Amino acid sequence: MIITKILPAAFAVLISMGAASCFSEVESTKKINADEVRKSRATETPEQKYLSDIRPVPPAMWEKGRRFRVADKRIDRIFPTSSINTEELEGTDIIFAGFSRTGSLTGNNGVEVNFTTGSGQLLSYTLPAMNFDRLDTLKSLDIPFTVDIETVERIDREMKGKHFYIKTPLWYTTEDRTPLKGLRHINVLIDSVIPGDDNFPAAVCFTVTDPDAESISNVKNGMVLMSIGKSLAASRNFDKLFNFSNPRRQYPEIKDDTWKLIISSKVREGMSVEECRLALGTPPQVLRTPTYGGMREQWSYSDGVFLIFDDGFLSRYRL
Repeated sequence: MIITKILPAAFAVLISMGAASCFSEVESTKKINADEVRKSRATETPEQKYLSDIRPVPPAMWEKGRRFRVADKRIDRIFPTSSINTEELEGTDIIFAGFSRTGSLTGNNGVEVNFTTGSGQLLSYTLPAMNFDRLDTLKSLDIPFTVDIETVERIDREMKGKHFYIKTPLWYTTEDRTPLKGLRHINVLIDSVIPGDDNFPAAVCFTVTDPDAESISNVKNGMVLMSIGKSLAASRNFDKLFNFSNPRRQYPEIKDDTWKLIISSKVREGMSVEECRLALGTPPQVLRTPTYGGMREQWSYSDGVFLIFDDGFLSRYRL
């Protein structure tokens, strides 16, 4: 009898403890108020704010005729029932023709996104697990393996004809997108922004304006791929690729011969930590080890490159 009385009481205590922990977890979640939002925006750099007003258009606002560039021949995965050769669609535009209801496991209330090709053939993409009545609530809608042409054109209008200082050496040719070994921290003039791929939708084409830099790289024109927004793929937004101001002016103490190494993504023994960071970027992994003489620091990059610093100066490296 005692045991039977204790068990319900103990069970009640456990339930109350669990409920309390659940509620305390919810209550401890920090709420972000308007002041904090304003402060976070105030700490953003001008480069981070630039292009931030270019956001996806909600699908409820899509007008018929909206164009999407097919960026990958794997687009047949979203048009499995199409009778046309979808591999031939790569590099062409498909035209938005409207939404329609379609059958689903729960009834005739699914969503199809309809397109037409340049030759007038109809393509339909069935949205997975989407109810037609929820369509108006979506803030954005990605069509896999495509690039929204209207978004790219907005970026082109914003960037074309402007000068920036490029931060990445990962350049491509504008003709066939062959990889190039580019330079960092040099001035470029934006010629145009064209469709990229489904991960990096904007391809920014530019001209090198510095004759000395051109002579170093032997490249006059190049292109970089840029991401947009705050998605998981947004690792190459504008602020990761470009600066408004000349970085050279921030480091007057760096000698000219060292700066030539930096813009070429090269290093040499004796360079400082900051000089190496400018040359190769921030490493994903840093290991610090105390030594008898001071502190040793090893930087490791994903491509096998590593740098070793003793007391803040480069002592060994592998590029």
